[in-house]
Amino acid sequence: MEAKINKYTAVMAVIVLAYAVFILVFAAQTTCGVIQSQQWQENYSLALYAGAAVIIVLISIMRASKVFTNHELMTFIVLLIIFLLFVNIYYMESLKISECAGTVLSNNWWEALNWIKNNTKECAVVATYWDPGHFITGIARRPVVFDGASQGSTITLPTNDTRNGIVIEPEDHGISRVLFFKDGTVTRARIQDIGTTLFTSNESLAVKTLKDYKKPGCDELYYIASSDLIGKSQWWTYFATWNPTNAPNYGKAYNYVIVPLEGAKPILDQNAVAFMYRFAQNSAFVLYEVNNTIRPFLQQQNTLFKVEKMWYTDRNGETKAYSDPTADIKGTIWLDSSRQTLLFMTPELENSMFTRMFLFSGYGLKNFEFVKAWGGEVKLFKVNFD
Repeated sequence: MEAKINKYTAVMAVIVLAYAVFILVFAAQTTCGVIQSQQWQENYSLALYAGAAVIIVLISIMRASKVFTNHELMTFIVLLIIFLLFVNIYYMESLKISECAGTVLSNNWWEALNWIKNNTKECAVVATYWDPGHFITGIARRPVVFDGASQGSTITLPTNDTRNGIVIEPEDHGISRVLFFKDGTVTRARIQDIGTTLFTSNESLAVKTLKDYKKPGCDELYYIASSDLIGKSQWWTYFATWNPTNAPNYGKAYNYVIVPLEGAKPILDQNAVAFMYRFAQNSAFVLYEVNNTIRPFLQQQNTLFKVEKMWYTDRNGETKAYSDPTADIKGTIWLDSSRQTLLFMTPELENSMFTRMFLFSGYGLKNFEFVKAWGGEVKLFKVNFD
């Protein structure tokens, strides 16, 4: 005997389905800015619960009119409760994440990785910090030094060195190369090796370190310097300087200071313009531009201190370097061509391999050959070992 569906049940099911589709689709059409506004959230909650209240009233009327059974009444109520819980606990949170988190991989990275896949040998290793490791292997189809799953991994190589145990070899900027010798082998931490290649100013040391990561029989190894490594400098400098005998801090972290432009003010009696880059309540970098020449200062309270070095692009598009060895503040300012952002680096960072690769596109380097850049976010270098 075939079961017959009550026509009122069918109509109610269509109404509930239409309500659910409206609630889900309406939210999915919003943007991050809209979905985070309090007004939109209040309106959306009103539509969600008002619609649910209307449905409850309708099914209650139908039950009172005896066109619904108790079983049908409870089924609709339970389904409605489950839907409300789903929207509030899972759906809205997932929408906020999907709309506001942005893409995991930018177009610049996507294009760079596909270029690598199509223009380098399959055996070519791509070296950089661990963060994009899985993207490089997954999209570019190239091996890496390490990735997120192998941050603590090491490399072990044969050696003729007869030493045994842990040996610390000091390098520039306080870099400590931690070597473990045992039975004709030497072991190093991969994260310290890459940190060293980013932090050192010694190009020969960087080349020597990377040479151990070449695939046998392959003559290609590439290096990526990317903008995200500016904000991560505290980590790669820390691991480069990490020394197990330097408890309790072990390593030392250095940071690039990135400061946006607060404003520009003309100084008419000097025919100058003062650019202000404030990074604390009473501290700011002040750049004075006179006749297409810029001089940098650090202002603390009402006192100005000279900054030792600066790189900038003048109004004619020419790259200019400024240096004053007698300056009070040691370090270098790098100014982007739009003058919207200033970057200050300490003496330890100003000549690091990363600075020279990313900020100066490898200018002056002999073994790191600039290959291509994508949007100023990703820069690729080929490491020449000859």
